[in-house]
Amino acid sequence: MKTSELTQIKGLTLKELKIKLKSITGEIANLVLDKNRNKIKDVKIISKKRKDLAQILTIMRQKQLLIELESRVESQEFSKVKTTSKNSKVKIEKEKK
Repeated sequence: MKTSELTQIKGLTLKELKIKLKSITGEIANLVLDKNRNKIKDVKIISKKRKDLAQILTIMRQKQLLIELESRVESQEFSKVKTTSKNSKVKIEKEKK
């Protein structure tokens, strides 16, 4: 897979990546069958497709981890807002006494 194709794949959504994943696994299966029937002259195509498959799986995992991290950060920011508002109330009460 060329770098330009890789950058295009990085821009895809998870659903689009799953579709691409299914198509590549189908291609690999067909290539293996063709190899066993001696229809393929260049056997390296299978290893190249497997490498492409691994790259797509890696990109999918990166996107999943990024989504999880963003949700954690948002929940932590929300809890900090609650904490700071409680602290400010405590400070106000102490000043009145």
